[in-house]
Amino acid sequence: MDIKKILAESEIARGIEGELLDKLAAIAKPMDYKKNDILIKENDDSFDIFILFKGWISVEIQRFPYDTTAQRLRVLKNKGIVGEFSFIDKSRRSANVRAQENVSCVMLPGDALQSLMDSDSNIGYPIMKNIARLLSEKVRSSNFELRNQLIW
Repeated sequence: MDIKKILAESEIARGIEGELLDKLAAIAKPMDYKKNDILIKENDDSFDIFILFKGWISVEIQRFPYDTTAQRLRVLKNKGIVGEFSFIDKSRRSANVRAQENVSCVMLPGDALQSLMDSDSNIGYPIMKNIARLLSEKVRSSNFELRNQLIW
């Protein structure tokens, strides 16, 4: 697994090259999950970011505390990124993220990423800008989905 290549091709590292990409790769950790494993658990207080590069995952919520059936909100495949909401606002996780098949990803530990971003604005600014763009795309997509449900 070439972590540097995976990061270079990800949306979170858009515009980051050379030594800065090396710094980001130095904190990244390869992770593998089996089908049905939970990558992120709803209500956890972690704030790591995951970049998917093999397999697919689903973002799910429990509609009611006593309901054992999860409601799938979104499906992500190659180069999908999850965990950025909690990374930004340091809130508890708002959903489960489940491997739908064997999954490989790169994890950016939240504490290490925050320290790296704080210590070097040449990497912190582009990452924050990229995360803002990713969040904007997700919110816009959700708005369109909600609008379409209300119209039909």
